Amino acid sequence: MEKKVYLYGQNGAYPCYAAALRESGAQVQLTRDLYRSLDCDALLLPGGGDITDSLDATETFLIQSFVQSGRPILGICRGMQALNIYFGGTLSARIPGHQIPEGDMVHPTRTAGVLRKLLKPCASVTSNHHQAVERLGTDLEVLQWAGDGIIEALVHRRLPILGVQWHPERESYGLVRPDAADASVLFHSFLWGEMGP
Repeated sequence: MEKKVYLYGQNGAYPCYAAALRESGAQVQLTRDLYRSLDCDALLLPGGGDITDSLDATETFLIQSFVQSGRPILGICRGMQALNIYFGGTLSARIPGHQIPEGDMVHPTRTAGVLRKLLKPCASVTSNHHQAVERLGTDLEVLQWAGDGIIEALVHRRLPILGVQWHPERESYGLVRPDAADASVLFHSFLWGEMGP
């Protein structure tokens, strides 16, 4: 049975995210109508702009709704940072060495838990960011680190919530690249498998 994934945005936005979800077997609900999220099976929080001091009302509503109902959440880049803020964590505003003017950096990481099973112990990933998790939120556990110790993935200890700082939508299915891990398995696990420590 096809699963519905809510992705907040206007029609035509987030083409790589939507394509990866569809390739995984999901029906994408790409809309700004928050009521449509209520009958969705999962939530994807995409990358985007910076987070200042707190989350906006829309993000808070979406995360809270899916947390309270126990439905899966996948946060990517800014989405992972939003999850950390929601659970009481903090961000570093500007970290060196993780951003380039355009495109993606490809760098090795060290993985643990479910990511070690899905990817490899030392998976290379694509990323481009200057904010990063500083203090970890309540009940979150780190699953992946960059070489300099920056947190690249986290998971909730009890809920089906996973966040990655990198961009699996740009290294999966039709966008698989030879210099990074095939992240198709991450989307498949998000929809059909286990997302836990």
